[in-house]
Amino acid sequence: MKVLLVTSMFPPYFGGGISSHVVSLATRLRASGHEPWVLTSRRGKPVAADEVAQAPPGVRVVYARDFLSMATRIGRFVRSEGFDVVHMHAFNAMGLAPLCHGGRAAIVFTLHSDSANYLASVRGWTRGHPLYRLFLRYERSIVRFADATIAVSNRMEEYGRRIGIRRIVRIPNAVDPDYWTPSVGPRDGRPPTILVPRMHVPKNGIEYAIEAMGAIAGRARGARMLVTGDGPLRPRLEAAARRVGADITFPGHVSQAELRSLYRDVDLVLIPSVTTSGTQENTSIAALEAMACGRPVVATDIGGLPEVIRSGVDGILVAEKDPNAIAEAALAVLTDGQLAQRLGEEARRQVVREFSTSAWAERVVDVYRAAIRDRGSVGSAA
Repeated sequence: MKVLLVTSMFPPYFGGGISSHVVSLATRLRASGHEPWVLTSRRGKPVAADEVAQAPPGVRVVYARDFLSMATRIGRFVRSEGFDVVHMHAFNAMGLAPLCHGGRAAIVFTLHSDSANYLASVRGWTRGHPLYRLFLRYERSIVRFADATIAVSNRMEEYGRRIGIRRIVRIPNAVDPDYWTPSVGPRDGRPPTILVPRMHVPKNGIEYAIEAMGAIAGRARGARMLVTGDGPLRPRLEAAARRVGADITFPGHVSQAELRSLYRDVDLVLIPSVTTSGTQENTSIAALEAMACGRPVVATDIGGLPEVIRSGVDGILVAEKDPNAIAEAALAVLTDGQLAQRLGEEARRQVVREFSTSAWAERVVDVYRAAIRDRGSVGSAA
């Protein structure tokens, strides 16, 4: 079938979980014989030199200049290209669904996060703030345009039902274990290294990992921390790192290939997410990528993370907003090679068994077929 994936978050102009999710889905759809396209934006940035290289092989990626440009062209684009499915990723993309009227495509929506709560956490809105209440109304009104909805975690499924979505199925995030693979060479002689692969926004709790690094560095000689990504909190986080005085660096955005190399080279990955303004981490793609690369993960015990990590079996879960708990768990891994190896090996097995993109993509295609049937579409869906 011919599928249009719609997102404002796509490389090389944006990193993070949704970007990785769409890349993986497009790749698997193409491998399964479907025809995936991506409509996205450059977010007002200059054309990147590696733009063409970022497209998955065989996938047509159409870049608009910005989100407004996506809105002005999507309706005509959907009607002229004859897509079977238009798959919207996140609430901002779902806002374009009413513009797709007149086409035969079924509309599928993936509920990645609760946008009103997320925006409240970033902007500091209270529950009574008029913009917060406006976004809640927007969420409830826009979801009625979807023929089917996919939730990426139990929490998102529950949230979807609370805002009135009746046709919703939970399909957890997944990664490609054939791409995210462990290192093969020896790793001896390197300083203990911790990776925090997080966008710099409140819900990701990076400040607690930075605070924990003070205790970690005091007991694991030479330990260093890498905090990838970017976002509005970066200046504040860099200031916090200077106060801690440990070896903490901020490489900024990294490509998918660079991130894979980092996972393979580090000793531990931290996912220190927190509950902020009601929003929480879902089934973290960064955690799954690290686990597929055979890295032990220490994460907080909130949201969808317990759906991914079995504490003490293939990672360690700790209380949120607790730097001491993060430090103790990190030191347990950094100072016990057998524990680190056991957690990393089982993490890899867990991803291959439960969170591989091959089975995941087939479940998504099943949703497409059901949405097409319900809409009464005919064509290339078989």
